[in-house]
Amino acid sequence: MIHHELSQWPLVISVSAGLQTLEGMRAFTDDWNRWLDRGEPFASLRVFADADALVHPESSAQNAKQWLQERGADIRSHMMGMASVVPADQYEKMHKMNVEKLFGVPASTFADADDALVWLGERVMEPRGLRFDLAAVRAAIRSARAAVTAAS
Repeated sequence: MIHHELSQWPLVISVSAGLQTLEGMRAFTDDWNRWLDRGEPFASLRVFADADALVHPESSAQNAKQWLQERGADIRSHMMGMASVVPADQYEKMHKMNVEKLFGVPASTFADADDALVWLGERVMEPRGLRFDLAAVRAAIRSARAAVTAAS
């Protein structure tokens, strides 16, 4: 299950929990298409609530590769940066992935949401003269976590 919180736009907060389905992954890329089609810059904070949320459904890699080829230029044009928060016990494995190279935008992986928010603030938002309300962002993360927990 994935829940998006857009109340902090241009920061999109996405919380994932549990095993994802191929249909869920397609819905996720559809959501990204809508945000990219706005033509506005935005940043992404992806929070993986558990290890299962990091598992990609079988045959999703080909779909993801095709989507990245189709939308890569839009991602590089509109995506300001991406921070991913993974469970602490998954950090060593996940931080080795070069998400920055994959998407072509500033990206990093963290085991703690506050560390991710500091990075997003310093590396992505502040250089563009943007700030976010830390308390409001934390509340949005809690709300999105609650939504995926309730749906699971």
